[in-house]
Amino acid sequence: MGRNLIAGDIHGQYGLLMEALEKASFDPVSDTLYFTGDLADRGSGSALVIRFLMSLPSCHGVLGNHDIWLENYLLDDAMPAIWLDMNGGNMTVASYMENRISNEEKALHGLWLRNIPLCIHTSKYIITHAGIPLGFDEDDIIMTTQSLRKRGASMSVREKDFMWDRGYITSALHFAETGRIHNHDRLPMSTEKRIFVGHTPLSEPFVSERYRLVAVDTGAGHTGGHLTVMDMDTLEYWESSRVL
Repeated sequence: MGRNLIAGDIHGQYGLLMEALEKASFDPVSDTLYFTGDLADRGSGSALVIRFLMSLPSCHGVLGNHDIWLENYLLDDAMPAIWLDMNGGNMTVASYMENRISNEEKALHGLWLRNIPLCIHTSKYIITHAGIPLGFDEDDIIMTTQSLRKRGASMSVREKDFMWDRGYITSALHFAETGRIHNHDRLPMSTEKRIFVGHTPLSEPFVSERYRLVAVDTGAGHTGGHLTVMDMDTLEYWESSRVL
């Protein structure tokens, strides 16, 4: 029986992803690979990351804020300056050009991204990009996972919080450091499931039993960071080399 593995934010680091998966002895036939979003930007291999993930027989993940920019580029050729100049979008565009990705394949990549959910809820795991939006309980998570985004559909502010809101992990980190809950609007969610998130780059994976939280973004999008792949059941993890 295969394992359930999860990769933290990849940010176009195709080589680091391959390195971490090799260290984990990833078997694409028997293992399932999950991801926390932010697949592109800042690294030079965004197109190869998407192509690889799409090729896997069992791969599931959630939408990150950078993935929205990539989707809009692939389907509508949108290239806002805030993406190109400030968030690594120029590296993503270069990746698609240098690898000579055809317009047909770009469209397939974009449609694949468009069908990625904001959160995943299974019998054992909850996965979101940034964390748990303010006021959400497990029933809200279940309701959100029941519908995928459709072409042209807009997201509510609360739905966008799955991609942006760091309040839950901030509270978990504070509790781990002090043993005290500092924000009673961000109490631990009542669930037996593990909550896996990315979005907030840390030096190493972070686990909070009190908050049922596992954070796996270890800064692959930043100099000095690395990419982490983790076994979702044992919490054993494997790290790539550092970003130069």
